Amino acid sequence: MAAAPKAKTDAGNADAAADGKKKKKKLLLIIGLAVALIAISIGGTIVALKFLAPAPPAGEAAEEEQAESTLAPALYYEMTPNFTINFNVNGRQRYLQAAITLLYRDPLLEELLKLHMPAIRNGLVMLLSAKNFEELQTNEGKETLREEALEIIRSQLQKEQEALVTSGKSEEVSPSNVEQVLFTNFVMQ
Repeated sequence: MAAAPKAKTDAGNADAAADGKKKKKKLLLIIGLAVALIAISIGGTIVALKFLAPAPPAGEAAEEEQAESTLAPALYYEMTPNFTINFNVNGRQRYLQAAITLLYRDPLLEELLKLHMPAIRNGLVMLLSAKNFEELQTNEGKETLREEALEIIRSQLQKEQEALVTSGKSEEVSPSNVEQVLFTNFVMQ
Protein backbone atom coordinates (compact mmCIF):
# COMPACT_ATOMS: atom_id res chain seq x y z
CA MET A 1 0.00 0.00 0.00
CA ALA A 2 2.83 2.29 0.59
CA ALA A 3 3.79 1.96 -3.06
CA ALA A 4 0.46 3.38 -4.32
CA PRO A 5 0.81 6.84 -2.66
CA LYS A 6 4.38 7.05 -3.87
CA ALA A 7 3.25 6.44 -7.46
CA LYS A 8 0.70 9.25 -7.12
CA THR A 9 3.37 11.62 -5.85
CA ASP A 10 5.66 10.77 -8.76
CA ALA A 11 2.82 11.40 -11.21
CA GLY A 12 2.06 14.76 -9.50
CA ASN A 13 5.72 15.77 -9.69
CA ALA A 14 5.83 14.87 -13.39
CA ASP A 15 2.73 17.02 -14.06
CA ALA A 16 4.26 19.92 -12.09
CA ALA A 17 7.53 19.60 -14.00
CA ALA A 18 5.67 19.63 -17.32
CA ASP A 19 3.71 22.72 -16.23
CA GLY A 20 6.97 24.41 -15.16
CA LYS A 21 8.57 23.71 -18.56
CA LYS A 22 5.51 25.12 -20.34
CA LYS A 23 5.61 28.25 -18.19
CA LYS A 24 9.35 28.71 -18.88
CA LYS A 25 8.76 28.34 -22.62
CA LYS A 26 5.94 30.87 -22.48
CA LEU A 27 8.09 33.31 -20.50
CA LEU A 28 10.99 32.94 -22.92
CA LEU A 29 8.64 33.42 -25.87
CA ILE A 30 7.19 36.60 -24.35
CA ILE A 31 10.67 37.98 -23.56
CA GLY A 32 11.86 37.17 -27.09
CA LEU A 33 8.85 38.91 -28.62
CA ALA A 34 9.40 41.99 -26.43
CA VAL A 35 13.07 42.22 -27.45
CA ALA A 36 12.13 41.79 -31.13
CA LEU A 37 9.48 44.54 -30.89
CA ILE A 38 11.96 46.92 -29.24
CA ALA A 39 14.58 46.21 -31.92
CA ILE A 40 12.04 46.79 -34.70
CA SER A 41 10.92 50.03 -33.05
CA ILE A 42 14.48 51.36 -32.76
CA GLY A 43 15.33 50.34 -36.31
CA GLY A 44 12.17 51.92 -37.66
CA THR A 45 12.89 55.17 -35.83
CA ILE A 46 16.43 55.35 -37.20
CA VAL A 47 15.28 54.65 -40.75
CA ALA A 48 12.46 57.20 -40.48
CA LEU A 49 14.80 59.90 -39.17
CA LYS A 50 17.35 59.21 -41.87
CA PHE A 51 14.92 59.26 -44.78
CA LEU A 52 12.51 61.90 -43.54
CA ALA A 53 15.12 64.44 -42.39
CA PRO A 54 15.28 67.45 -44.69
CA ALA A 55 18.41 67.51 -46.82
CA PRO A 56 20.61 70.60 -46.33
CA PRO A 57 20.80 72.91 -49.32
CA ALA A 58 23.60 71.94 -51.69
CA GLY A 59 25.51 75.21 -51.23
CA GLU A 60 25.52 75.04 -47.44
CA ALA A 61 26.55 71.39 -47.37
CA ALA A 62 29.47 72.07 -49.72
CA GLU A 63 30.55 75.08 -47.66
CA GLU A 64 30.42 73.07 -44.42
CA GLU A 65 32.48 70.25 -45.93
CA GLN A 66 35.01 72.72 -47.32
CA ALA A 67 35.26 74.56 -43.99
CA GLU A 68 35.78 71.29 -42.12
CA SER A 69 38.40 70.07 -44.56
CA THR A 70 40.33 73.37 -44.60
CA LEU A 71 40.31 73.91 -40.85
CA ALA A 72 43.94 74.45 -39.92
CA PRO A 73 45.41 73.10 -36.70
CA ALA A 74 45.17 75.30 -33.64
CA LEU A 75 48.15 77.50 -32.78
CA TYR A 76 48.73 79.09 -29.40
CA TYR A 77 50.45 82.34 -28.50
CA GLU A 78 51.35 82.74 -24.85
CA MET A 79 51.31 86.35 -23.73
CA THR A 80 54.29 86.83 -21.44
CA PRO A 81 54.81 88.16 -18.86
CA ASN A 82 51.65 87.38 -16.91
CA PHE A 83 49.24 90.19 -16.13
CA THR A 84 49.31 91.37 -12.51
CA ILE A 85 46.63 93.85 -11.45
CA ASN A 86 46.05 95.30 -8.01
CA PHE A 87 42.64 96.20 -6.57
CA ASN A 88 41.60 98.18 -3.51
CA VAL A 89 38.76 96.25 -1.86
CA ASN A 90 37.37 97.74 1.37
CA GLY A 91 40.72 99.35 2.17
CA ARG A 92 42.70 96.14 1.53
CA GLN A 93 45.05 95.50 -1.36
CA ARG A 94 43.98 92.57 -3.52
CA TYR A 95 45.80 91.15 -6.54
CA LEU A 96 44.95 89.34 -9.72
CA GLN A 97 47.56 87.42 -11.68
CA ALA A 98 46.40 86.07 -15.04
CA ALA A 99 48.30 84.14 -17.67
CA ILE A 100 46.64 84.55 -21.07
CA THR A 101 47.11 82.37 -24.14
CA LEU A 102 45.57 83.16 -27.52
CA LEU A 103 44.21 80.47 -29.85
CA TYR A 104 44.38 81.15 -33.61
CA ARG A 105 44.84 79.13 -36.80
CA ASP A 106 46.70 81.35 -39.30
CA PRO A 107 50.51 81.16 -38.87
CA LEU A 108 50.85 84.67 -40.37
CA LEU A 109 48.83 86.07 -37.48
CA GLU A 110 51.72 85.47 -35.07
CA GLU A 111 53.75 88.22 -36.74
CA LEU A 112 50.89 90.69 -36.28
CA LEU A 113 50.48 89.64 -32.65
CA LYS A 114 54.17 90.21 -31.94
CA LEU A 115 54.20 93.53 -33.76
CA HIS A 116 51.15 94.94 -31.98
CA MET A 117 51.59 93.24 -28.60
CA PRO A 118 52.24 96.51 -26.70
CA ALA A 119 48.89 97.95 -27.87
CA ILE A 120 47.08 94.67 -27.15
CA ARG A 121 48.61 94.39 -23.68
CA ASN A 122 47.67 98.01 -22.95
CA GLY A 123 44.05 97.33 -23.87
CA LEU A 124 43.99 94.23 -21.68
CA VAL A 125 45.57 95.99 -18.69
CA MET A 126 42.98 98.77 -18.98
CA LEU A 127 40.20 96.17 -19.17
CA LEU A 128 41.48 94.17 -16.19
CA SER A 129 42.05 97.21 -13.98
CA ALA A 130 38.53 98.52 -14.71
CA LYS A 131 36.93 95.29 -13.45
CA ASN A 132 35.38 94.75 -10.02
CA PHE A 133 37.31 92.25 -7.85
CA GLU A 134 34.15 90.53 -6.54
CA GLU A 135 32.77 90.19 -10.07
CA LEU A 136 35.92 88.40 -11.25
CA GLN A 137 35.53 85.78 -8.51
CA THR A 138 32.45 84.31 -10.22
CA ASN A 139 32.50 82.05 -13.27
CA GLU A 140 30.18 84.45 -15.10
CA GLY A 141 32.57 87.31 -14.39
CA LYS A 142 35.52 85.37 -15.75
CA GLU A 143 33.57 84.38 -18.87
CA THR A 144 32.54 88.00 -19.44
CA LEU A 145 36.16 89.07 -19.01
CA ARG A 146 37.28 86.45 -21.53
CA GLU A 147 34.74 87.66 -24.10
CA GLU A 148 35.65 91.32 -23.56
CA ALA A 149 39.36 90.52 -23.84
CA LEU A 150 38.74 88.71 -27.12
CA GLU A 151 36.83 91.72 -28.44
CA ILE A 152 39.66 94.09 -27.47
CA ILE A 153 42.28 91.90 -29.16
CA ARG A 154 40.22 91.50 -32.32
CA SER A 155 39.43 95.22 -32.59
CA GLN A 156 43.09 96.16 -32.00
CA LEU A 157 44.30 93.76 -34.70
CA GLN A 158 41.59 94.94 -37.10
CA LYS A 159 42.50 98.59 -36.51
CA GLU A 160 46.20 97.95 -37.06
CA GLN A 161 45.58 95.88 -40.21
CA GLU A 162 43.41 98.66 -41.65
CA ALA A 163 46.15 101.19 -40.85
CA LEU A 164 48.66 99.05 -42.77
CA VAL A 165 46.31 98.92 -45.76
CA THR A 166 45.72 102.69 -45.80
CA SER A 167 49.45 103.39 -45.54
CA GLY A 168 50.07 101.11 -48.51
CA LYS A 169 52.26 98.65 -46.60
CA SER A 170 49.74 95.85 -47.01
CA GLU A 171 47.38 94.93 -49.84
CA GLU A 172 44.36 93.75 -47.84
CA VAL A 173 43.05 93.10 -44.34
CA SER A 174 43.51 89.49 -43.33
CA PRO A 175 40.24 87.72 -42.51
CA SER A 176 41.99 85.51 -39.95
CA ASN A 177 41.77 86.49 -36.34
CA VAL A 178 42.17 85.24 -32.79
CA GLU A 179 39.52 82.61 -32.05
CA GLN A 180 39.74 82.35 -28.26
CA VAL A 181 41.32 83.91 -25.23
CA LEU A 182 42.34 81.23 -22.74
CA PHE A 183 43.17 81.88 -19.10
CA THR A 184 45.91 79.35 -18.40
CA ASN A 185 46.42 80.76 -14.91
CA PHE A 186 44.00 82.95 -12.94
CA VAL A 187 44.96 83.65 -9.32
CA MET A 188 43.16 86.12 -7.09
CA GLN A 189 44.16 86.96 -3.53
